[in-house]
Amino acid sequence: MKKIVPDPPAFTPQDAAPCDPQLLDRAAANRALDYYLHGHKPSRPVDTTTYAIANSVNLEAALAQASDLLRCAGASATEAGNGMSGPARDLVLSITHLVALAKAYVDKSLDSLTTH
Repeated sequence: MKKIVPDPPAFTPQDAAPCDPQLLDRAAANRALDYYLHGHKPSRPVDTTTYAIANSVNLEAALAQASDLLRCAGASATEAGNGMSGPARDLVLSITHLVALAKAYVDKSLDSLTTH
């Protein structure tokens, strides 16, 4: 008969971590403080992202692409809202206004860029 789970590693008492509750609490508090006070930002693996944007994309091209995507999102929300009625329609069309506002900010950023 084969074991599904391997044997646990053998620890000597010297290898085992101290089990004093106060020391464990202090260690947890120190880890939490290190995390929040030192600006720890966990690395995000590239393979889990849905869309990978190349590092070579410049700011102007990125903003132009974002503006186009927001325009398409607004058009999609408008079309979806036109076929609805009642509160659902109001909700979908409110997305159109939020997208239009975001697009206005992106376009304003594009207008204020200095081209080289």
